[in-house]
Amino acid sequence: MSLVLATDAQKSARDAVTHAAWGSPLSVPQYQEREARLRAHPWSREAMSTWLWLGDDGAVLASCETFRTDSFLRGGDGRFAQGDSYAIASVFTEGPLRGRGYATRLMDSVALELERVAPRPHSVVLFSDVGAPLYRRSGYVEVPAWDWHLDASEGVEGRAVDGGLLETDVARALERMRRPQVPFYLWPTASQVDWHLERERIYAELLERPRPRTCGAVVGGSTALWTMMARYGELVVLMLDARDASDAQALLAEARRVAHHAGLKRVVWWEEAATAPLLAGVPGAVRVQRDGSLPMLRPLRAGLPAAPEVPFPRALWV
Repeated sequence: MSLVLATDAQKSARDAVTHAAWGSPLSVPQYQEREARLRAHPWSREAMSTWLWLGDDGAVLASCETFRTDSFLRGGDGRFAQGDSYAIASVFTEGPLRGRGYATRLMDSVALELERVAPRPHSVVLFSDVGAPLYRRSGYVEVPAWDWHLDASEGVEGRAVDGGLLETDVARALERMRRPQVPFYLWPTASQVDWHLERERIYAELLERPRPRTCGAVVGGSTALWTMMARYGELVVLMLDARDASDAQALLAEARRVAHHAGLKRVVWWEEAATAPLLAGVPGAVRVQRDGSLPMLRPLRAGLPAAPEVPFPRALWV
């Protein structure tokens, strides 16, 4: 058995196989278009690899994707060293081949290869939809995961934001945001955030539905970025830097209005330690234990803090 990087033809062939797992509500041709467009995005061209675990006869036994993401580790001098972390996505084994350990061997081999080739190895992360036990065997440690939900609404009272953000504002919005005050964190680039907006563009076109009028907002020194998950009827907060509870409430009220105008059901954001105390008092907010996208981390080097100490904003999800 061997680990190889997929060719373009193999990637396309894999799309037809994985549609059953991730394609709904798109047709097979629509899903193939989605995958081709996402792979053509600048962030994917720069950061993405598709891996195959092959049998001795060359048959594909399992597959996955990796995306390189910037990460930062604080040293003994208090300074942060930039490194390379990788998000694993789309781990897939066809039904008749499951239960034979192919996905585990693939995951272990990919992590070892990334450790070997990464110029500044830090970690591998994934967002499991099948629970933690499968990936624990490969050295991943899970992080408790909660969502906060707010119903979309036009008539939200309270403080107005200073302005909405457009796609051209993403880079400046990220520059406004404070970095996490923790020993180790991952941080998205503007191109990575735009990859989420490209998903929004694709689904809006293929499902023929309107896009949100903004991709975020600012109020005072606080900033939020969001995107539409059309298939679920949600406006998902990708990044949230709220300086106080009043700013948090104003940003989320604006998100509720934006979601309403786009015909979405709710606003959803991932709980993070830095913002949870500010969000608990938002009127109407409901805390829900997440049943998917469970963050898990595997170190590629010694000295990383425990996984539960690492923040995972939604912008890191792939």
